Amino acid sequence: MDLPQTTRRTTHRLIIDAPGELIFRMLRDSSHWPYLEGLTVYSERVSGDDSNHELRTSVVSNGSLNSSHCHRIFDAAELRAEFRQLGLESPLLRLGGGWAIRRSEGSSEVTLDHEFEVDNDAGELAELIHRSLDEYSRRELEALRLSCERLTLLLQQHIGTTVAPAGVGPGGPSAVPSAAREA
Repeated sequence: MDLPQTTRRTTHRLIIDAPGELIFRMLRDSSHWPYLEGLTVYSERVSGDDSNHELRTSVVSNGSLNSSHCHRIFDAAELRAEFRQLGLESPLLRLGGGWAIRRSEGSSEVTLDHEFEVDNDAGELAELIHRSLDEYSRRELEALRLSCERLTLLLQQHIGTTVAPAGVGPGGPSAVPSAAREA
């Protein structure tokens, strides 16, 4: 017998003064997240490649440490990514979403969507999850903005170009000189 479900969605957008390709690479290469965005404590790709992989992370959310395991699929040509959490326990039945990056007058508009389902009898939990996703998404987008804008500026200063992705090799932001990464 299927349990009744409640589906919730959140959408957050932010303009980032950085090339979309650089933002996309920052999202895809999670190995540097603990150093740049300030929310992730631990991140490890456990399987897959740059376009399709599983990831384990530990993040600080609502004042406590939370760990998760997710599957992520990337479309570099469209600057899009999809993710879904793995190993969820009832009453949380499904949690996933996506990232979309759109060029916007010299900057990039980044959209982060979440969608989750809980058992209908878990109404209070649905509200708590919704508030947590709202808070975390805002913090995550702001951290992404700061990291990408700083990296763009550093690349412009160190490489002398306004096309930041040209200075970022196929390995992602790790191709940036160590002095720039540590700034």
